[in-house]
Amino acid sequence: MTCPGTGTSVYKPASWPGTSVTSLSTPAQALLLLSLMPSLVQAEPVKLQAPVQPACVSSPFGWRRAIGPNAPAGLHNGIDLPAPAGGIVRAAAAGTISAIRRQGPGGVSIRVAHADGIATLYAHLGNLAPAIAQGKRAVAAGEPLGRVARTGVTYGTHLFFAVFVHGTAVDPLTLMDVPPCRTQSRALPPIPD
Repeated sequence: MTCPGTGTSVYKPASWPGTSVTSLSTPAQALLLLSLMPSLVQAEPVKLQAPVQPACVSSPFGWRRAIGPNAPAGLHNGIDLPAPAGGIVRAAAAGTISAIRRQGPGGVSIRVAHADGIATLYAHLGNLAPAIAQGKRAVAAGEPLGRVARTGVTYGTHLFFAVFVHGTAVDPLTLMDVPPCRTQSRALPPIPD
């Protein structure tokens, strides 16, 4: 991701609000970025709810190495939230469905437009919620959108969740509280004396 007109990399915010944008090399570039997103500077931060429950992050936002033949190294512009097949996916905030697609690595996906230039994307879905499948487009926070499946490229059932602010991908964890997944320790037992 680059800052328009500067070619300078922009990365996930370190905190919210009052984020320091340390990847910009000059104060003028930081001011340019902030001028492009005035609602982020003036508005209260939006708080999103986790779209699946219980929720933990198995693959964070950011650059990552290849994880398989169909998932090359590159920017992972969202987060992965493990969930069982058939688990309910809910809207992270009130908004309007702007797209429902089945394409590429994301499989079946729903994009929801929210206030202040925020959009959320939910991918690897199976069935859509009946009201959504029948054409409903306005959704409330927490309203069911569909069910988790393994459409697209996946190595296990999970929801891919992304957030865009004025078209730029941002780390969803800047707008919601979801812990990393805990893995079982594979440490060997201590050697007896």
